[in-house]
Amino acid sequence: MESLAKYRYSLVAGSFAAGGSFFGKLPSHLSAQKLLNTSGTISDSSYLDIALVHGLPLLLMIICNVSNLRCFLKALQMTDQTLTCVVLTAASNYVLSFILGALVYHEPLTALSGIGITLILAGLWFLCDGGAVESKKMEPEKDK
Repeated sequence: MESLAKYRYSLVAGSFAAGGSFFGKLPSHLSAQKLLNTSGTISDSSYLDIALVHGLPLLLMIICNVSNLRCFLKALQMTDQTLTCVVLTAASNYVLSFILGALVYHEPLTALSGIGITLILAGLWFLCDGGAVESKKMEPEKDK
């Protein structure tokens, strides 16, 4: 669990990246749901619909992407190896994007995608747990 605390900014950066992707796809999903007034006449309520359906997700996407970059830079400062930070950020982004896509956008769940997510999670577990084992091995050497 100590290793996860060390890489918390990597996981948060991946979460923000997944949020940015989620909000980027949201306007097209909402438009496909026929939530806009398509009667052909433009009224004040249609401008509000356009602002809510297109403007708000765009703003949230920008906020998520800026937060992603900020957390990613903080994660790079906190970790010893940049490769670990990059892998954790990308893997958490993929896993959360997969979950959000399945739950919200009803994207199909295939056996291949299930195997892929399982392999990503196993790789994350080995990566984080391997760092904890390595640090425990180095602690007795420091005491001598």
